Amino acid sequence: MKKTVLVFGANGNVGSHFVNQALEAGYKIKAFVRSPEKYTVSDNPNVEVVKGDATNFGDVENAMKGADLVVSCLGNPLKKKIYIMDKSYEIIMLAASKQPKPPRCLMISSIGANGSSWFVRFLLQRFNGKEGFTDYEKADKRVLDEKNVPFVVIRPAGLTDKKGEGKYRVIDKPTVFFPKFISRSDVAKFFVDCLTNTSFDGKSVMIQGV
Repeated sequence: MKKTVLVFGANGNVGSHFVNQALEAGYKIKAFVRSPEKYTVSDNPNVEVVKGDATNFGDVENAMKGADLVVSCLGNPLKKKIYIMDKSYEIIMLAASKQPKPPRCLMISSIGANGSSWFVRFLLQRFNGKEGFTDYEKADKRVLDEKNVPFVVIRPAGLTDKKGEGKYRVIDKPTVFFPKFISRSDVAKFFVDCLTNTSFDGKSVMIQGV
């Protein structure tokens, strides 16, 4: 029986790669999006499109029903100075904890968050704004503090739209320097691998390109 993955940010740059790769790997997808009419994968029989707002508990709790796994590829639309990460992650983890069997939650974050690299943190705060990065850090910490839901916090290095190589490198300790950039497709590959690889459960992990 195919497992169902609830995907937040399914129509985003990383999320769209993840959906395509997860479908190829044999999963069913619940695509959680704000505007279903704009979602282009809706004609696939293994995709169920769910309309909702990730900052609305009722929407998230309803979508969580029947999900075996949860993937979040959400991000703050920084140009609009809208910060949703902390509130969304609080709601996602709370909704997951209320399920009869809490699903594993694979949650994207950012390298530099919560001690992973003070230098990258400094750069991202300087160029993208302190408020936005602080929101990522709060979201990151909220997941790491979770006691009742199995999770992985995934912190990719700088993202590119280059063609994926189908591989990545795990950074196993805090780093000072900015790691090698990684394609969004290869970040999605790591997420897909983590659907079955539980070795990072309960932890944060940094990944970069090869």
